[in-house]
Amino acid sequence: MIRALFLNGVYQDVLDEIVQVQTRHTNQICYLQPYDSRRIVELANSQPTPDTPVTIYISTTGNLNLVSYQGQVVGWENKRELDTRQIAIRNVHMKKFQPQEAKIHLQVNGKDCINLIHVQNLSKLNQPFSVTNLVKSSNDQNCKPRTRAGGFAYVYALPNWVGTQTTILQNQLDEELKKGVEEALQSDANERQQRLQTAPQKPEKVQTISLTYKRNPDVIAEVLHRAKGKCDSCGQDAPFRRARDGSPYLEVHHWIPLSEGGEDTVENAGALCPNCHRKYHYGIIN
Repeated sequence: MIRALFLNGVYQDVLDEIVQVQTRHTNQICYLQPYDSRRIVELANSQPTPDTPVTIYISTTGNLNLVSYQGQVVGWENKRELDTRQIAIRNVHMKKFQPQEAKIHLQVNGKDCINLIHVQNLSKLNQPFSVTNLVKSSNDQNCKPRTRAGGFAYVYALPNWVGTQTTILQNQLDEELKKGVEEALQSDANERQQRLQTAPQKPEKVQTISLTYKRNPDVIAEVLHRAKGKCDSCGQDAPFRRARDGSPYLEVHHWIPLSEGGEDTVENAGALCPNCHRKYHYGIIN
């Protein structure tokens, strides 16, 4: 079973019609008919079902570089292998639930159409995201920006919350929390207790955007090997061992931060216990 499928450049009115139908009729299956003469081989070879769905990500013809819709593939058929009766049944379905599509298209602009994709739970994302966030399962490379509609790619599935939650910059979220804590500490204790009485017990979920660095794993491994289980700052043994492999737990820290132009090298890094690591980020260094 493939992990997920990316479909590039579908008409938005086709997708919106499906979303509206499936909002009114829970679990209603609808059809997508990409104008492609190539079989989606992995769907054909490992048929998805409602019990074993495949996630589908879709961009529109109006914005090829953003994934704007997400749903589940629950079936696939080769339209060229459907008999007259099967096509008639699907055309009745189309007329009832997808009148804009109208019927099964076996050919468009002189080009044979092969794939009939059965979809459920299609939704329009609150926060569309770049197609470059999708990673192709064939070569572990990010999808490239699109210039023309059409085509598909097998990709890895993303977490379900991607594109569905309110988006905020990570540093903005951090600053809001920092400011909020400072104000809470300065406020009257009784007022703080009153706010706690009415505060929601479960926090709001948000999707964050942050800028980070792709670090060299060899630098991390070499610094940990060099430390031999002892903190490079306080000289004490690592406070505990990792449950994964029993190795001493130390954190690799850059003496000159990467954000300040520091290099991702063994010479610019040390292995620190969690306490010393926090001290270097937030404490007074003598």
